[in-house]
Amino acid sequence: MDLLLEIEKAKELNAFAESFEYDISSKLIHTRDIVVDERVRYQCSYSGCREYGKRLMCPPHTLSVDEFKRVLDRYYLALLLQLKGPIKDNDNWEPETDSWGLKLHEVVYKLEKKAFALGFPFAAGLIGGHCKLCDKCPVERDINASCLHRERARPSMEAMGIDVLSTCKKVGMEIVFVPGEVVWTGLILLA
Repeated sequence: MDLLLEIEKAKELNAFAESFEYDISSKLIHTRDIVVDERVRYQCSYSGCREYGKRLMCPPHTLSVDEFKRVLDRYYLALLLQLKGPIKDNDNWEPETDSWGLKLHEVVYKLEKKAFALGFPFAAGLIGGHCKLCDKCPVERDINASCLHRERARPSMEAMGIDVLSTCKKVGMEIVFVPGEVVWTGLILLA
């Protein structure tokens, strides 16, 4: 596919992203604007993330930051998206937040499939936060377990070392934390 056609197809994907029933903002970005920082993965590993080592789509079961950087170098275009949702119970916010995270997961999966259909054979989706497809990941019970949802499960941006806040700020989609609202960010790499 030539460059102009790829850009037109990427614009079509962007329009598709904003057609979902959720409050979604999306933007086509150059992959050089994706901020990868080893400190993000360090936070996963050493700063008390409850999911570290317990999910197949989380470290240490994912690519290393250096491996991801090499993969990212093979892409030049990405679709960054943010899904916003209301949180009604500020005292018990986690179930609602997770529900919105699952909605982002669904959107990322559908966008990745659409990108592939549009002619991006190496389209790759990344979600925000840990995978929420299973209440308990099989790896929690057995380190050699396989993913039950391999076709839909995706690693998080953070697991790859992406500094989500810096990336969003760099491309003009800054995340503003507002009480009573959650913002989930995902990414579709296009090639």
